[in-house]
Amino acid sequence: MAISTESRFFGLDLNQLKADVFKTWRRAPQWPPLSWLRPEQMLRLVPAEGAPSVVWESGQPVAKAGREPGFWAVELPEHMVLRKTVALPALDPQDCASAAELEVQAISPFAADELLWGYTELSRSSKAVKLLVVLASRTQTEPYLQARVAEQLHLQTLKGQTKAESLEQPEVWVFAPERIPVVFQGFGEHARYAWGRKRLWWNVSGVALALLLCAAIAATPTAQLRLRAIEATHAYEGMAAKTADVVAKRESLIQSADKVAGLSELLGERIDGVQVLSMLTNVLPDDTALQSARIQGSKVTISGLTENASALMQKLSNQDGVKDVRAPSAATRMGGGNKESFTIELGLDAKVFGPKTIQEVEVAHAKLEPAASVPSTPAVDAAAPAASAPAATAAAATAAAAVGAAAPAAASGEQGPAKANADGSKPGPTLGGTKRGPTLGGSKPQSPPASESGGKQP
Repeated sequence: MAISTESRFFGLDLNQLKADVFKTWRRAPQWPPLSWLRPEQMLRLVPAEGAPSVVWESGQPVAKAGREPGFWAVELPEHMVLRKTVALPALDPQDCASAAELEVQAISPFAADELLWGYTELSRSSKAVKLLVVLASRTQTEPYLQARVAEQLHLQTLKGQTKAESLEQPEVWVFAPERIPVVFQGFGEHARYAWGRKRLWWNVSGVALALLLCAAIAATPTAQLRLRAIEATHAYEGMAAKTADVVAKRESLIQSADKVAGLSELLGERIDGVQVLSMLTNVLPDDTALQSARIQGSKVTISGLTENASALMQKLSNQDGVKDVRAPSAATRMGGGNKESFTIELGLDAKVFGPKTIQEVEVAHAKLEPAASVPSTPAVDAAAPAASAPAATAAAATAAAAVGAAAPAAASGEQGPAKANADGSKPGPTLGGTKRGPTLGGSKPQSPPASESGGKQP
């Protein structure tokens, strides 16, 4: 099996593609936007007739030459030159050179070693290219060129200039119509072409360097910001490493503060059962008996027996800190009796029925101390000792009862020392604290006999 050596990729000839790309780049300096990269060169032209002049490489005369040209050319007389116009298809400049060489070989009347030739484009369109091909004999032109070189050397010597080495290789020109120069191959044109390529590369390098500098100038602020960001990141990492312990303690403190705030919120919503029971004891009338009392958060559910459940609900609604009083079920009257069985739900305000702080307890005690330590009223005169003693005894009993009821509510369930009644006996425990009449059972205690109270009632 034979191995194919064709450079093809999906049917595309890569060698031809590379050649086309190179041809395109060779023509790039001829494009109008890039033509300034390879400026025209000045030459000193020695015409067939007349005095030498300075011209551009395109054949146009220079209005005022600021310096001495580095290259020069000699024009051949018309009687030494053969001309022919050749029409070709629209070929590239490189292809036109190959076609012109083939045409010269076909029409040349001179031997190969005697042939001098050149060509130029007269016109170009999208369909055709017109070339002018010129031919000359080396045997005829060499004596003429030597004479012109010797003449120029003599002039240079008279002017005191020492550039004779550059005059030994002149270019050979012939002018076509419209003053278009036709350059013969094989003389001093290669030095000018090389200098032009060198100048082109210098210009391209300068443009590339300018573009790089512009790009660097444009990227400098961004690079500075990037470097500053990197430096700031490193500084932050170093500071974070130094303050790791402090940050950890701060996080721990924040977590503790969050826990304390959550606990304070929970405590702020908690209801003190002692205060609730004290309120119920004070509010419930004598004809009411509680069977159960349940506290769930800020909600209290009570059930029991009373003569008028609606009036009881209205009375509870008027209490400070009590809200949303309702009956989840209708009150029912027991058969043959005058009591109603009720179930009432009520909401409590945590600010009123919540646990009291130490400062609040101290304030409550400070308010109660003057009332508890009220001295008995001294006798106005010695004639009425029997009338003032019962009044003082009743006042002391009332103050002792008030202190005994307020101390458990202010201290959240803590009981103080018991206060003695007026007759010396200790008071029995009740939910009301200050009331001697109603209890949770609803019955009234019997009045003490006159002998136990210390005598007849006043």
